[in-house]
Amino acid sequence: MEENCSIPSPINLNCWKHQAGFIKKQISLVKSEKDIEKIKSSLLKIGESQMDLYFGKLTTADISKQIISHLKKGKNLDLDKYINWLKDDGSDYKLVQLSDKSIWTLRLSENKERYMHIHPGRYSPHTIRAKAITLKTTILILCFEQAGELEIVNTEAINQIRKEYLNEPPIRAFSSAGGIRRVLRVLRK
Repeated sequence: MEENCSIPSPINLNCWKHQAGFIKKQISLVKSEKDIEKIKSSLLKIGESQMDLYFGKLTTADISKQIISHLKKGKNLDLDKYINWLKDDGSDYKLVQLSDKSIWTLRLSENKERYMHIHPGRYSPHTIRAKAITLKTTILILCFEQAGELEIVNTEAINQIRKEYLNEPPIRAFSSAGGIRRVLRVLRK
């Protein structure tokens, strides 16, 4: 299991929060509960907020190359120019459209080597908006399926995973858990 995807500097992208392809690959590597424990520690990187999860065809390498190319064209790639570019209209971020029409938000990261924090834009094409707990729950459901430890996804199984692995309260019913079902569809493609 990887802690994060491999991306070139100066890009900073949390693939556990924003890249469905990366997450699917990590789930496909799960063979046992020991592997699930490794993934569980990676889930901390998802945080507690809402996020947009990109499920389009572009790889993290494609996304990084296109964003870097866009900034090179505008001569805004080095740190000082990047900061000035972000702030030139009074905001602290910019939106960049990629070849698949997805929109990516660029911000300043606290990491000096990876100062270009990127994530999918809110409600961008090829994204789904999800709560962190929904994404974490869904990843663990799929990990248990992959390890052969879960045959039927139902309310009882989801609540056991939420209680034992995430220390979260139960859901009322899987049938009303629309967020989990939407993220499951995306990550099962």
